[in-house]
Amino acid sequence: MLKKVFNRLLVLTPWAVLLGMLQVNFQQFLPYQRIFKGVHFFDYFTVTDIFVSLLLVVFVIGWASKQIKFGERKLPKEIKAAILLLMLAGVLQLLFQVKYEPVLSTPSEYFRGFFIYPILYFVLLFKVADDKTVGNTLTSYVYMVMTFCAVALLQFFSGIFPGDAKDFTGRLTWPYVDFLTLKSSSANWAAFFATPVFILSAAHLLRDVITVKSRRELPREHWLYAAAFPLTGLVIFFTQSYGAFVAIFVASSLLLFRSLKLKKFLAAFVVLALVAGGVYFLQTQTYKYKILSGQIDYRFDNSVASRGDIYRMNAAMILEHPILGVGLNEYQSYFTLKHQQILGHKYGESLIPPHAHNFFMSFWTNLGIFGFLGILVLIAGIFSKFKLKPEYPAQFVMLAIMIHGLIDSYYWRQEIAYTFWIVAAMCYLYRTGKPEKG
Repeated sequence: MLKKVFNRLLVLTPWAVLLGMLQVNFQQFLPYQRIFKGVHFFDYFTVTDIFVSLLLVVFVIGWASKQIKFGERKLPKEIKAAILLLMLAGVLQLLFQVKYEPVLSTPSEYFRGFFIYPILYFVLLFKVADDKTVGNTLTSYVYMVMTFCAVALLQFFSGIFPGDAKDFTGRLTWPYVDFLTLKSSSANWAAFFATPVFILSAAHLLRDVITVKSRRELPREHWLYAAAFPLTGLVIFFTQSYGAFVAIFVASSLLLFRSLKLKKFLAAFVVLALVAGGVYFLQTQTYKYKILSGQIDYRFDNSVASRGDIYRMNAAMILEHPILGVGLNEYQSYFTLKHQQILGHKYGESLIPPHAHNFFMSFWTNLGIFGFLGILVLIAGIFSKFKLKPEYPAQFVMLAIMIHGLIDSYYWRQEIAYTFWIVAAMCYLYRTGKPEKG
């Protein structure tokens, strides 16, 4: 009985992640939200935290009563090493982290919500879930992201829900809005959320094209991914996230190369390049592109120009604090306090960046050298173990995350942190049939 309850909770966790994100972004509409608030600005206990706590309680009771076994699979050594390093990094932050004003959140709250609970979910999925539960969890995750995309698109075109549907350049941002003002936040968060399912859908549809000879032979999940592909693609397109566009193009190119014989790959790559060219042409008509290209004067630095200052600040943080970084959720406070001294001028964008705009540098600045090494070990382990084999489609999702992560910080929202660990788990746990090269 408890085993069934536990498996169902595992499968439902992606929906708890979505509800947690909505809770944080639209907390002013929740009458009892103050119950979940801590002492600092970003301290809160989310729906996701509560749900994973329930998951843990059910597991402990089931394990103690011998109804749940903690040993479906062994954790690979690179995962053990990565988790150990990340936990060590977190403990060091809790003990020795320097506090910069303003203190945006309690380090323990931040570490719990962004690392302890997502990693706990990852371990339980890895060690306890059987293959059927893993497959159901992935399906649940895909449906959840599809729901997210459908509602985001509805808001983009209708504006019927609270909060800005777009930013001033017309990019899709909702439901990422400032929870106080309901003004738009960064569109990149929505792109982060949709991209994994877009890549997974592309991988499944490509495999079906290669292996299925008639419509009757199409697997049941074909229609799920056939619906998810355009839905997530539209959201990514309307976010105008150039990092996501490049990441998808590179990951898709490598997926085609690994799946097709040379002649068919070249033909498919030409089609992909034509689609990319069409997307580029459409982007040249956008307000964002005209700002970046200098066709429109803008009173602040654009995102490309400001990256140089951000990376100089990253280097200064790491040189000044090579072991601990600047601490959990202290990046923005440190940047505000010291950027004029380090850069020699005032930062040129309207808002001080909350993160390092680079996946690995974000881990170093937040968690220090041990956090950086931990995530590096995990990523290197995934790619060295599976070597971009098409039957492990989540690898290509992780590749897209790493490519986008060269210019942005794919992690530092709770739902994005869970997305990362779900993708990491699926790199190991989810395998499709091996397609013969078409």
